[in-house]
Amino acid sequence: MSVYDRHSVPDGVGRGTLDPELAAWLPTGPVLGADERVADARRSHRVLADVPLPPVGAVEHLVLHGPHGSLPVRVHTPARPARTPCGALVYLHGGGYTVGTPDEFELPMRIIAETAGIKTYVVDYHLAPESKYPVQIEENEFALRWLRTHAREQGVDPCRIALGGDSAGGNMTCAITLKLRDEGGPVPAAQVLLFPEAALPFDTESGSENRTGHYLETAGVFLFAWNYLPHDADPRHPYVTPLHAASHAGLPPAILVTCGFDPLRDVGHAYARRLAAAGNDLLYVHHPDLTHGFPQFAHYSAACRAATEDLARMIGRRLLG
Repeated sequence: MSVYDRHSVPDGVGRGTLDPELAAWLPTGPVLGADERVADARRSHRVLADVPLPPVGAVEHLVLHGPHGSLPVRVHTPARPARTPCGALVYLHGGGYTVGTPDEFELPMRIIAETAGIKTYVVDYHLAPESKYPVQIEENEFALRWLRTHAREQGVDPCRIALGGDSAGGNMTCAITLKLRDEGGPVPAAQVLLFPEAALPFDTESGSENRTGHYLETAGVFLFAWNYLPHDADPRHPYVTPLHAASHAGLPPAILVTCGFDPLRDVGHAYARRLAAAGNDLLYVHHPDLTHGFPQFAHYSAACRAATEDLARMIGRRLLG
């Protein structure tokens, strides 16, 4: 693991040696962006929910009255919050806007809640292709605003609420923080960007060298874009492709993570450089030996678990600072 601040982000990052436990497990696991029906992709990912779970203080299931109907949110409360009222992370899960449920992120959310001593709020937003952009943006922004409004009754400090997500969830975290800045909305205490899809990866070195065999398939991103975007949507709009924003100044402090064996490595790195160049507070972490999706693989790889715990401690320090 290499860690940088906004003054030291390198010109490029690359691959190391793939973690042996990941290398042994990946051929048996699901594939994100495989050439298969959406229903089959969702079914294959259920294996990520069928793992032993560590204890957590409490799990609560909320149903909010969202802008597009009922909006489930799963809340994890640590056994020992780091402070009272505690910090919180509103989490937008990945899966190409098409795959994913809170069940499949239960393990990393418990690790983060307990290790950081914060509450996590996992938003079960409507998936594509049944629901198209901007439904997901509107639902996830609604969840963040709801928690800001109801923070005290949730035992949360409204000034210590972070917004974060992985992959497509990282894309939406970028988009929502840009949107809130543009509209003068409530500013999250931090944005946690795990291998975010800041742009499409097709013309990058990482998209080429990691095109298959490392969980996320580069070609599958075509499918996700097709599922997510209405045909009249502008793919260069900054709330679709955050790297294309005219300015990246004035954004919340960021924790941004990339992985060596990930098609999105280079677009995530490019976004880190944009955030740094614009003067934002940045903690940039690169794992050369891990793949896209590593927090979900914490049961299968000790390195993935350690990286998830490290991430949790970084989030905790940010929200306590």
